[in-house]
Amino acid sequence: MFEHTVVAVHFSSSYKPLLDSLSELREMGAKEFTLVDVLRVDEPKELSDEHKAEARRRLKQKQEDLEKEGFRVHIESPVGHPAQELVKVAMGAKANLILLASRGEGLWREFFHGSTVLELVRRTSIPTLIERLDPKDDTPISDLFSHILLATDGSKRAEGAETHALELAGGPGNRKLTLLQVSEEEAPADAADRLRSLADQARAKGADVAVRTEEGDPARVISRVAREEHASLVVIGKRGNAPHKELMLGDTAQEICRNVASSVLVVPGNAPLWTR
Repeated sequence: MFEHTVVAVHFSSSYKPLLDSLSELREMGAKEFTLVDVLRVDEPKELSDEHKAEARRRLKQKQEDLEKEGFRVHIESPVGHPAQELVKVAMGAKANLILLASRGEGLWREFFHGSTVLELVRRTSIPTLIERLDPKDDTPISDLFSHILLATDGSKRAEGAETHALELAGGPGNRKLTLLQVSEEEAPADAADRLRSLADQARAKGADVAVRTEEGDPARVISRVAREEHASLVVIGKRGNAPHKELMLGDTAQEICRNVASSVLVVPGNAPLWTR
């Protein structure tokens, strides 16, 4: 499913535990990683020969560690702005996933400087996984795929998120999938049928499935349900029904990326699924 993953790395930040946990993606088909440490063009100290050499040394060390575990690993140290460079590398590598870490809640998700996470998700047409780390010790909060919350509005643009959530829920181990239909007004007439179909497909894959239908502000409802369900991962589409370009980031997805306590997988509506 996620055969080739581009991993955003910044060794002065919360990335060692993230790199140490990459083997968890093996069960979802991971075979190849590209580790990317972007040297910021607006940070002169990162452009010094000493800093470049140390960044490269650490990348090569992690490359060797992952290769010993049987992965193919590439390393990149481009100079520029993080979001732009990560998208360039991911598109050039034809990656299936972009992975980065986030320490804590709220604006801690805006790592490096400013709104890099949001800019990255806006720019890319590749699924992006923001893995939450515990701010106390920089370790993953929980088993990433143990309890998946799929938030859908039933629109065409949510189909990519739905497909990815079903595939993740069908992975090895005892996995739970909560299907959340959320709308600001009364749900469409066919919403119940759509949820039943998704639930049946997930159960056929062996997942433990729960279904919830809620009304209200989507971002607030999704955040609340994620807390109530103790979701380890929230899967959402990049946009809902709004008639904007695919590369734009919807208000709901933006708020979830910034504020939800769980890890978040943002899936563009046209993202293909690479099955194992």
